[in-house]
Amino acid sequence: MKRFKLITIALAIVVGLTLSFTPGSEAKAEEKVDLKIAGARVKDPWYAFSQALANFINKKSDWLRAEAVATAGLTANIELIRNKPNEYIGLAPTSTTLHARPGHEWGEARGTYTGPRFISNITTMTQLLVTYDEDINTPEDLKGKKIDVGRKGAGNTPDHIAILEAMGVLDDVNLVYTGFGGGAKRMMDGFADASFIIINHTYPHKFSKGALIDRLETKKPVHYMGFDQDMLLQLRESEHGTVPVRIPKGSLGDSQTQDLWAFNDPVYLMADETMDTRIVREVTRVIFETPAEEWAKWHPQGEHMTTAIKTAAPVPDVVPAHKGTKEFYNEKGLEMKDLADQLK
Repeated sequence: MKRFKLITIALAIVVGLTLSFTPGSEAKAEEKVDLKIAGARVKDPWYAFSQALANFINKKSDWLRAEAVATAGLTANIELIRNKPNEYIGLAPTSTTLHARPGHEWGEARGTYTGPRFISNITTMTQLLVTYDEDINTPEDLKGKKIDVGRKGAGNTPDHIAILEAMGVLDDVNLVYTGFGGGAKRMMDGFADASFIIINHTYPHKFSKGALIDRLETKKPVHYMGFDQDMLLQLRESEHGTVPVRIPKGSLGDSQTQDLWAFNDPVYLMADETMDTRIVREVTRVIFETPAEEWAKWHPQGEHMTTAIKTAAPVPDVVPAHKGTKEFYNEKGLEMKDLADQLK
């Protein structure tokens, strides 16, 4: 009898355990979702941000697992997301996002794309015209000069050309197409009179010359030419990546004798509009729950990853927040802001 009771108790325990671990429940609890983050070239600053984000997700999410992926560049990031919208999110430049839209020659040549949705602002790509010539101070002074712009086919080259056109000098200058590094080299070799050059910029108003200007000044001091703020805003309305940013006097050295308006082609984190809302919401949560101090360990510009900057969208009317990001914003009482308002 005693033995029968023991057997009965043992069977009850087995049945209870069986019922408590129904088929698939344990697997479901451990189920992980994989996500790839397109980060551009390994040596690009944006790639460091993609690595940082993947690291934060893998540490702070119970179910999402992320991998930073090196690509051929920021334009390649957008192409990856367009072609694999449920597999990738990534860092994207505002310029290429806008020029990929219908009605732009750049996008029409490559296939238009209107799927990008904003998750978070990430970092800067702030530019102005740089020259060795002290006599180049106004648009009129550019006439007859050789001006280096972006590479033919590059996503930001239409912005450079649009700026020169808006300044009224496009038909009176000789264009050279090599991009930032090539422009610096051509200036040093005497084959360009001025070039669009990228500078170091941490949001909102922390600036330094950056590697290209440091290289240029191994020959002699450079001079800067800014732009008109209203012109840049009007170009942004026409879907150009020209977010105005004010550079206070002296931020770029003694040769900057007055405040200048440069333009920023912001790099932001995007997902396709069809990407799983749950995934994007989780990515947004991790971004906003990670303080700037942690981002700064991966890249100096990470120090600007505050709530005010994370929510500041380059073109909020054209590239709205993703549904998953909106959900998180609504829950936390956050609002997407216009980045241009942060950079005055």
